[in-house]
Amino acid sequence: MNNFFVLLVSAFIIYIPFSAADPLTAVDLEEVITLSPGGAELRLKGAATKSNARQAIYVGGLYLENDAQSVKEVIESAGAKRFVIKTNDSISPQAIIRAINLGITVNHSESELEILAPLVSQFNKIWNSSIRQGDDVCIDFDPLEGTLVSIDGVKKGSIPGKLFYKAFLKTWLGDKPLNSQMKKQLMGKTD
Repeated sequence: MNNFFVLLVSAFIIYIPFSAADPLTAVDLEEVITLSPGGAELRLKGAATKSNARQAIYVGGLYLENDAQSVKEVIESAGAKRFVIKTNDSISPQAIIRAINLGITVNHSESELEILAPLVSQFNKIWNSSIRQGDDVCIDFDPLEGTLVSIDGVKKGSIPGKLFYKAFLKTWLGDKPLNSQMKKQLMGKTD
């Protein structure tokens, strides 16, 4: 077994750091992407594979326009960002949206959640009406348009402004992330 693998068991879920050679996923995330043709370059900050019983169920990757070093810089930076989720057929879209909603809830106060509620509802509608098992999902932040959700390269919806995207990122990177090891991996740390 490749020594690169670091296993963490949490509520029967195993998180394995992503690498291009990861035999569980056979998924390569590009090192550099653009949100649109001719747009600014975004670099892969970090990625992680979420697995269950050693079977990869999705790969998550975080791309940034700015070379942010801290979580606060990532969340607050005004530059373009992308969070990509590449799924297989063993995880339901409903399971991912429940996790995202939980991550937003535990990382915000009640008053913040009241402000976020219509934005979260809008995101859930985009997700529930469009996402299917096996899809590649990109949740982008475009400074001019806000949050953009695309599936397999097709834009499915948007949420204006930057408030929702900051809340979305806290699901993975906030003080109470869905998984602390995954947070480290998305920030490019493998220790």
